[in-house]
Amino acid sequence: MVIQWDEMSHLRGGQLLAQGRFPEYISTYGYYPPVYDLVTSGYFTMFGVSAEAGRLAAVTFALLSVWVVFELANRTYGPKVALMSGVLLASMPGFFWASKFALLESLLVFFFSLTLFFFLSWVRVDKNKVLILTGLTLGLGVLAKYQVLVAGLVMAVFILVFFRHRLLAKFQKFWILALIAVLVVTPWLLLIGVGRGNDLLYAITEGGEDRPAYSSRFPLPVFYLVEMTWPYDNTHPIFLPLFILGLLGLSLWAFRRKPEDKFFLTWFTVVYVFFTLLIPNKQWRYVIPLFPVLAISAASFINSAYGNLQGAWRSFAPSLGRKSLVKVGAGVLVVFTVAAIAYSFYDGYQWAARYVIHVPIQEATNFAGARLSQNDSIAVLCPNNSFNDDMVRFYLEANASRRNDVWQYPRLAVDAFTPDFNATTLVLSCQKTNTKFLLLYEYGQTAPFFNTTLTTVQVWEAMNSTGRFGYVTYFGESPRAIYVISFT
Repeated sequence: MVIQWDEMSHLRGGQLLAQGRFPEYISTYGYYPPVYDLVTSGYFTMFGVSAEAGRLAAVTFALLSVWVVFELANRTYGPKVALMSGVLLASMPGFFWASKFALLESLLVFFFSLTLFFFLSWVRVDKNKVLILTGLTLGLGVLAKYQVLVAGLVMAVFILVFFRHRLLAKFQKFWILALIAVLVVTPWLLLIGVGRGNDLLYAITEGGEDRPAYSSRFPLPVFYLVEMTWPYDNTHPIFLPLFILGLLGLSLWAFRRKPEDKFFLTWFTVVYVFFTLLIPNKQWRYVIPLFPVLAISAASFINSAYGNLQGAWRSFAPSLGRKSLVKVGAGVLVVFTVAAIAYSFYDGYQWAARYVIHVPIQEATNFAGARLSQNDSIAVLCPNNSFNDDMVRFYLEANASRRNDVWQYPRLAVDAFTPDFNATTLVLSCQKTNTKFLLLYEYGQTAPFFNTTLTTVQVWEAMNSTGRFGYVTYFGESPRAIYVISFT
């Protein structure tokens, strides 16, 4: 399965930790929360450095997330809703897709859900032990994904709205919870240094130079309603019929207004409003903490609808016609639900299958790495989402003895930013960095880069015209081959 650009900070972070290069980890990736990288370093230690081992942390926390959602639904609505909630969450294509890569979304779902699970338990039993667990989980969650902080906002709003008669007593203990979380997080912030403020802001707001255009594609109030279901023609983070069931469940909760209903409605509302109004950069992955709520709400609606149909069937005992009608309605509900869940699993599989392609980074890197002297470097040309300097560095340094410099030109991804390519500048950079090999990804040969007519063929023609570059070999198959080029 192809490596993605967003995975590399965690694959490389885990690699540095597994190799004991802690100062380098802090200086390079310290602005990201460390939990995923720590878990990944453990998997690397056990199974060796590879992309597959680096993704095991995401799989682990995805499975734990399903378990937490099951427990949460079981505590609030019973075992039937709990079982359906776990299945519905697991079937959501976006959740399934995120669990296949070295991304933080499965950690976000797990710690967000676990924190609010402990909080709801504390609200019900008011025991200090549960309060402490909530604070510890919130703190660890922030060290897993900074956006878990929003769970603290969910808790504060829930207390403000639904405990107004005991506001002072609840907030006195809530501050203890917050203090515990701060004590958990503070050592890490002190370790990475207060001077990383801009980097932390980037990590928290999911910043990127290409995000504003993406974030303005749909009207603001309904952006995430569309983004969670149909951001692109072939991409459905939540399968639309299941999303509709989830919205119907939210409507049922708003009508019924049991204490647990109010809790989940607060969860949904706070997360939706926060990421809609306060975070300028938008993508469905940022609101993945809504997925557990929608899974539980959909399961709650299905269970309620089926229960009502059962009650109607019993009440219509004298009337065979009405009984048959209710029986048909129950059958339709069951068939619709099973079919929607089955297709949702299939949709998630299809989405992930699109990434089952081979980009021969490891082969090209090993070839070049075996022929480098100590002071030689490798250049990565025309980086994109599936090919960049960190990916080459990841495979090069899988052999812990290799520490050659790796750099890329242009600096930004050519499939997301308009490239500024100049062969003369490239020659000067190669001379300055003592470059021996350059790796050029085929990128479909004639496929133009972002917002330009420049192609891989034209890049090679410009390089060839300087007389300083020579073709050595290639790895892989068209249109995803990687060419190894020498510099003299």
